[in-house]
Amino acid sequence: MLVAAAVLVADLAASELLSFIGFLTIRVIGDLLLLEVAILAILGGLVEFSGSIGVYEFRHLLFHTKEELSPTRHKDASKRALVAFCAALVLFSVLVVLALWE
Repeated sequence: MLVAAAVLVADLAASELLSFIGFLTIRVIGDLLLLEVAILAILGGLVEFSGSIGVYEFRHLLFHTKEELSPTRHKDASKRALVAFCAALVLFSVLVVLALWE
């Protein structure tokens, strides 16, 4: 939630600055939110993928590392990815509300 709140505050500031140029504030916020939702969803997917068994097997095959997959490392990657996905979900719900309001 803290990530989503910080992004919303940054969006409001950017849209107010762009409103002086002639852009509509609500449209700028909507465009920024859509971009940020996509970035957060992709980032969450990459973080989740980085803790998967396929990545460990690929590192072992390519670099001959002796590192093994531990359930705690996979669980930590899932927790970090969950933060990005939850922030993307909150921002997407705000985007839907803005679209319906406009």
